[in-house]
Amino acid sequence: VAKIVPLLIFVVIAAFAFRADIFTRDIWGQSNPQFGNVLSQVRNMMLVTVWVFIGIEGASIFSSRAEKRSDVGKATVIGFIT
Repeated sequence: VAKIVPLLIFVVIAAFAFRADIFTRDIWGQSNPQFGNVLSQVRNMMLVTVWVFIGIEGASIFSSRAEKRSDVGKATVIGFIT
C-alpha cells in the first residue's frame, strides 16, 4: 500500500497537470539550438545513464570486499554525488 498509493497519486496529478502544448513545444530543437535536436538529447541522456550504471555496477562488484555493509551504501552515495 505504501508503494502503490504514492504512484497512483502521482499518476492522477500528472494526468490533470499534463499540458501537451508545453511538452511538444520545441521537440525537434529548432528554436533553441543550445539543447540540440531530439537525437542529440537522447544520445546525451543515454551517455549519462550508462555512466551512472557503470558506477553502481562497480560499487556492487566491490561491495563483497567491504568490512562493514554500511560502508557500501556510504561509498555508493558519495561516488554518485561526486
